[in-house]
Order: sequence, then structure tokens, then C-alpha cells
Amino acid sequence: MTLTSRERILCSIRHEPTDCIGVAPYMYDVAVEISGGSLLDFYTKPEAMVKAQLALHDKLGQDVIAIGSDNFYIAEGFGCETTRDPDELPALTKPAVESLADVFKIEPVDPATDGRMYVMTEAIRQTRKAVGNAVAIRSPGTGPFALASYLIGSQQWLYEVGMFEAGMNDEAEAGIHHAMEVATESLIRFGKACWDAGADVIHCGDSLSSCDMISPKTYERIALPYQKRVFKAWKDHGITGGLLHICGNSTKVLELYADTGAAIVEIDNVVDLAVAKEKIGDRVTLQGNIHTVNDLLQGTPESVREASQKCIADASKGGGYILGSGCIVPRSTPLKNLQAMVKVARETEFE
Repeated sequence: MTLTSRERILCSIRHEPTDCIGVAPYMYDVAVEISGGSLLDFYTKPEAMVKAQLALHDKLGQDVIAIGSDNFYIAEGFGCETTRDPDELPALTKPAVESLADVFKIEPVDPATDGRMYVMTEAIRQTRKAVGNAVAIRSPGTGPFALASYLIGSQQWLYEVGMFEAGMNDEAEAGIHHAMEVATESLIRFGKACWDAGADVIHCGDSLSSCDMISPKTYERIALPYQKRVFKAWKDHGITGGLLHICGNSTKVLELYADTGAAIVEIDNVVDLAVAKEKIGDRVTLQGNIHTVNDLLQGTPESVREASQKCIADASKGGGYILGSGCIVPRSTPLKNLQAMVKVARETEFE
């Protein structure tokens, strides 16, 4: 049996046999470093993003091309202000409103007209045209908790949520939930647009809701219900490849991550992948979790090979596993390390 990259990933999502292990390092601007293009063009012009990602894929041959650049392409549609640095990805400089009391002025955004969402959907469309059905495509997609935070600034958002959860500011409840409603509906619309443009894996990245940032109780009470709504709406649209990515040590809430309705849960390197397999591997496809710094950025092909083999040994038995990085691959990661990761996957048959 020989599968295309896209077939391999779709089979992995369905926990079906594959010819070898699917491999999908999570890569955005590393494509610019390797292809030699302009970073500013990469995050503002779809054709530049596509050119860079296709050049990277030509050198690497991974199973998934990930479209995306930064976290603020949706948030800019709300009125958030960000940088336009030729050497760095956009950073938030001014939130959409000054306080939680002002979030009621904000409504959900339109992927076709607001922010830089059109850059992402058009890049997906152009990539699909270029690769046909041979390669899987992953969309970007901020999570509802993180996206809501950009409305007032992430630090202020965590303060408001923390005070509310501590029972010290009940008046914040309406504003928190309005912000979450707006963020959730906007993300649902964007995910649908990415799917319609040709993506196979629709990304919900909600790392601000990590247990490194909020308690498991707060995650379950505030973030989880809205993540569930996102994945349900996507499924109702026909989306079969919803992916949840939350950085940090999620061991305590892995079962809740599976409860979101995500088809794929991307596991950070600080989580024991074997534990994740035991806890939720029968409910979702796991992806990860090679250390992006110690192994991919600062390691060698030999250390990447060892790390890849360990991940495969920990999580691949019975299917439902895609070899990946724990988080976004750093821009200056050596190509030879990424090639070593792909080579291990290609050499490992399905068990």
C-alpha cells in the first residue's frame, strides 16, 4: 500500500492503517528562512506565503503544509493594532477596546473582509491549486479564549478572568462571556472559510487557556464550553479534521481536550506522549511532540532521529498518531534536522 501525503493524514485522523507514519512539523516562518523570501511579504501577501511554503515542502516533503504566520490576523478585524516589522512577525500594540466594559461594542468579524484573514484563506486556496490532492493543508486558527483576550489585552484579560473566578468581580461575567461569544463566532466563521478554501486540518490554537496560565477549573468553566462550540459548528459544516493546540503541561486536562470534539490533539513536548496515548489515544488522533528548541533548533539529525523514534514508540501503536513538533518550529531551525524527522517517519511502517 502506497498513500499520498494527504491520504496518509486523512487515514491517521480516522485511525485507519497507513503505509508509514504521517509527519507534520508545525511550520510557519521557518519557510521564509529556508526559501529566502521577505518576512513582511510572507505575513501580508498570500502569494508570498504560498511561494515560501511550497519551497519548504520541495526540500522537506512533509505530509502537511501549514498555512499561517502569527496570532493577530483575526484580531486586527476587531480593531486591534499590530506591528509591521520587516524582521519580526506582527505583535499586538493596542487592543481593540480599553476595558472589559467596552467589549459590548464589538461584533463578530467577516473572514472575507476583516483583518488579514483573506491572506490566510487565499493562501490556502492557492496552495490547494498548486498541490492538488497530493498534500494535506493545515489552516491557522486562534482559539476562542486567546482571541477574546486580544480585545482588551491578554494581561488585562487574565486579570479580569482571575478576579471573576475568585469571586471578587461578579460584574465581569457579562463582559467575559460577550467577548468569548464574539471570539467563538468569529473563529467558527474563519474555520469554515478555511475549509471551503481547501484546508484538511482546521486549527484551534488556544494556548492562553493552558494550565500553565489558568487553573484546570477555570479552563473547564470558561474556555472548554466555547471550544466545544467551535468544534461542533465545524463538524456541522462537514469539517472532519479539527485540531486543538494548547501549549504547556496539559496532563491534568487531557480528557477535557478530548471532550472538545477535536479530531486531533497536538501535544506539547512537556507532556509525556505515552501518557497522552493511554489517556485519550483511543478518542482522538495525537500529534507531536518533538521538542522544538532542544531537538529541532539546537539538536542534531541524530538527536532528532532519536526523539522521533521515541515519539513513534510512545504513541503510534494502533494508529491515530502523526509525528509532529510540540509547537511552532523556530525560524532558524536547520533544514537537516527537519529532514531527519521526515526520514524517520518514512522509514516507520504502521503497526
